[in-house]
Amino acid sequence: MSNLDFKSIIDGVGYNQFGKSVLATQLRFSTLEALFEVDPEVQRNLDPIRRGEIRQFILDSLKSMEFYFSSFIFSARGAIKQTERGWELEPGSKLYILDGQHRASALKSALSHLQSQKEAAEEVGDEVEALTIQEYIEKLRDYPVAMQVYLDLTKQNEKQMFTDINTERKEAHSGLIMKYDHRDSYTELTRKVANQLEEYFEIEQELSRLTHQNSAVTSLTIMKRCLLALFEGYINVKKGEPNFGNYKPDEVMNISLAFFESWVRLFPKQMANRKKYVTGLTGIQVALALTVHELNKKHGIPHLEAIQQLQNLKPYCKWQHDDPLFSHIYDPSKSRITHHSSSTSIQRTVVRFLTIITKERIG
Repeated sequence: MSNLDFKSIIDGVGYNQFGKSVLATQLRFSTLEALFEVDPEVQRNLDPIRRGEIRQFILDSLKSMEFYFSSFIFSARGAIKQTERGWELEPGSKLYILDGQHRASALKSALSHLQSQKEAAEEVGDEVEALTIQEYIEKLRDYPVAMQVYLDLTKQNEKQMFTDINTERKEAHSGLIMKYDHRDSYTELTRKVANQLEEYFEIEQELSRLTHQNSAVTSLTIMKRCLLALFEGYINVKKGEPNFGNYKPDEVMNISLAFFESWVRLFPKQMANRKKYVTGLTGIQVALALTVHELNKKHGIPHLEAIQQLQNLKPYCKWQHDDPLFSHIYDPSKSRITHHSSSTSIQRTVVRFLTIITKERIG
């Protein structure tokens, strides 16, 4: 893309699809970022959780191999015309995103996150880390975004296309990534563990977020978060290779299975009923895993024994939303716990779990 007489020239190929003129092209994200807009009359509100999941995938992928997204879809609203010099975008015009809002926002968020990390590294004098992060930043800025740009859609056409896209396609992103990505050790471990747990409870294989209507107890994405917390104490993201301590691969597998199998004895039979119980919620599951890690790290209790210690919670908790154990995250106006999966909430829940377990051990 270049500037000629203050008009932007875009390389691409034009074609017709369902009677509509379309331009297929590709732009660096740093270029696209300055060109696109979100029209709230067409798009739904941004989901911060979904954006965070995609951002995590991007940040994880930067350290190993490339990551790939399907084509973003835009509407030019008549602002792009074919000329002898190529496809011209009128000065000051924007491209309106129809599909890819969360991916675009996640790319911007990842860049912001990396910039903050770089500044922190510079402030402590870690030049090597700062240079490494700068390479990641440049990689994201240069990321080639494949695009389909509809040239002459009406506002009603845009709304219909947005509805069609989001009705026909399942929400996937990190859930499908978990299912098919073979590059990450924790992802591989999660899949192997999930295959062994089929007889105990249902696991969502594709979606990363579970609604009240979903009958699965957990998802591959949430299970991976649990395993990161279980072995290394990470609640969200981890950089670098896995660290399972002195455990051998078969021991890692046995510990992982034991943790999830313990839910059958610890949780009520309707553990997937999120309206009645908290047991199917991300923050509670990750907090239990982090509790095991804390028992191992601070009290020297082996993981398998620490997992057994979780049963001490059973007499003190019915796992219902209004249980006193969850008063720190209970919202009386909604009659349920909220914001349970934030780092602060998880850590506060762990403190309450540990208080009970320690009391039982001493007693």
